[in-house]
Amino acid sequence: MKKSILFAAMLAAFTSSSVFAGGGSLFGGSSEEGAGTMYGGASIGKTSDGTCNSVKDEAGALLGNIDCPTPSGWKVFGGYKVTPNLAVEGSYVDFGDGGSSGIIPVIAGVNNVANGASISTQATGFNVSGVASTAATDEISLFGKAGLMAWNKDTTATVQQVGVKNATVTQESSTDGVDLSLGAGAEYKINDNWGVRGEVEHFDGLNANLYSVGATFSTF
Repeated sequence: MKKSILFAAMLAAFTSSSVFAGGGSLFGGSSEEGAGTMYGGASIGKTSDGTCNSVKDEAGALLGNIDCPTPSGWKVFGGYKVTPNLAVEGSYVDFGDGGSSGIIPVIAGVNNVANGASISTQATGFNVSGVASTAATDEISLFGKAGLMAWNKDTTATVQQVGVKNATVTQESSTDGVDLSLGAGAEYKINDNWGVRGEVEHFDGLNANLYSVGATFSTF
């Protein structure tokens, strides 16, 4: 459902870019100023992990209370407007440090001691997207984006009080990939150079979303 909404927003932005060719465009300047604008910025926000939510829904009764944290994430980005309403954008995204801990319930015949368990994750990635925009008002632009992210995720799981010696078992793993990314959002133009933008992005390989707000600076 989320992917369908983002795809619809992106399609609407691409379609509207030709219809509103005389209006404003993303990241400062009117559409008459057109191609050649460079921009950059930084955003902060919150991330959500769809994998954790799936585990919570399907195995929560077995594993006890599972908390799906929403760590703070951030990104820096920059782009170049190929046409007044189309841009190429690159970004580095840090999804923050996610962590959760709890107690694995005692199960007769399986574990005689309630074990403490914790898991921590850290993910980053480099993303490249095509961005299509259209003007809603003189100050507000709407945009959709689609691209690819090269990502890496490190996970550390720890279980305490294992066996008669109450040992601590730790397992570390690392995964990576290159997968689809989608996004949609809006920007408020403060002046010809500065703007404020909010957006939601979905990163398919990590099954994660980033909800962020940030500042942009653009050339004329």
